[in-house]
Amino acid sequence: MSDLHQEALRGQSAGPLRDDREPFMLEHDDAVVIVERLRETHADSTGHAFLLKLDTLIVRLGAKWDSKAELVFGHLKNAFERVHPEPNWCIPIHEDSWMGILPEVGSRKGAQFMTEVWHELCNFFVGDMSAIEVPLYAVLVEDVDRLSLLKVDLKTFFDLQSADNGPLKARGHGPSDDGNANNGQRPVMVASILNFGGRNLKVASSVEPLFEMKKMILIGHRLESMVMEAVDNTLLDRKALSNLDWGLREMVDIMNIDQGLKLLKMRTPEQRKMMMVVPAAFSTFASARARQKITLEVQKAAAEMGLKVLFEVRGLDGVPPHRVLEIVSMIKPFCMTVVGSVSADRKMIATLAKCGLSGVCIEYDGGKRDEDSMRDYLSSLAAAAKLSAGACMVQGFDNYRQMAVARLAGVTHASMKTAALMSPKAPVSQVADG
Repeated sequence: MSDLHQEALRGQSAGPLRDDREPFMLEHDDAVVIVERLRETHADSTGHAFLLKLDTLIVRLGAKWDSKAELVFGHLKNAFERVHPEPNWCIPIHEDSWMGILPEVGSRKGAQFMTEVWHELCNFFVGDMSAIEVPLYAVLVEDVDRLSLLKVDLKTFFDLQSADNGPLKARGHGPSDDGNANNGQRPVMVASILNFGGRNLKVASSVEPLFEMKKMILIGHRLESMVMEAVDNTLLDRKALSNLDWGLREMVDIMNIDQGLKLLKMRTPEQRKMMMVVPAAFSTFASARARQKITLEVQKAAAEMGLKVLFEVRGLDGVPPHRVLEIVSMIKPFCMTVVGSVSADRKMIATLAKCGLSGVCIEYDGGKRDEDSMRDYLSSLAAAAKLSAGACMVQGFDNYRQMAVARLAGVTHASMKTAALMSPKAPVSQVADG
């Protein structure tokens, strides 16, 4: 699949939706699974994902809809799976729409099949509705909680796979020479090199999407860093970061925050959502100089972008509770709330009780677990976090399915690794040396 195919379906280059596409918010409990499957298979960007709006049928059924709804969706499921079994799939969306994904047939044939299903459905439940326009839409993923819909007209809807030399090719601008056609949506990383005591470190920053798990909606971003040795790009893990000289760690944190704020400002207000999580080590927040610099810069940026601020104090393993409480009290006036980050250990989590924190942040260890084992593992940590501080935030998931398991385990907020969201063409910009 080329970037041109996705742009052809969008009918636009990266940016706001065109007038002929309409946004469709996903509020379904399984929204994260829907988006994951679409992104894994590229069914949306290749023209194989369709949605039927059932509004006109619901109006025609009137008061009977409540008793018929389950039968209607069952009828659609049976009609679909009878002709197109797995890997094709279908699912109700909200209580008034139905989606069909048909990767095994051409996009035009898929649209024709969905149209036939609509007519057959109407004939079965209310009689002939052929005089009414078929409410069929092509689906494209725009964000983790939002699709966009394009009305399908079979007179002009053709297979994207055969569109490279046809009219659709002229509709989009196509990818730019540097491969950044979707730069407005694709995750971006910014890297800089800092020098301290003869040691060179590369700090790569990104903005990780942050989800509220009860409704599985995107609420903001975490300013996250990857720190590497500049010589050979060796990644520093949690332990290596905790062993950094405090002065060097302060420089890393400040650089990451500065770069992260710049990345957020590149996004539109709609893409930024409502919150930013700003992490820094306990030692950094304990420094009066660093604390003043961070709080002032973050406050200013938050006011410009209209965002709420959540400070995340990292490296709290072994820090006396009274010292945690002291630092939390110093930074709390400059933000909405504060969470603390410790190792994924129940005893360590318990030490954060009565420290003035609103939640505990834990980094997922990346262990290979089946869903049941992962749920048990996360349930134990979530229970400890809630008992200690109220909320349980987990960062560093690799995919949406892990997040769906985390939701069932009681995790209240979560974020995914930027690397898990990046395509091979995702840009990494080195903006400074020194």
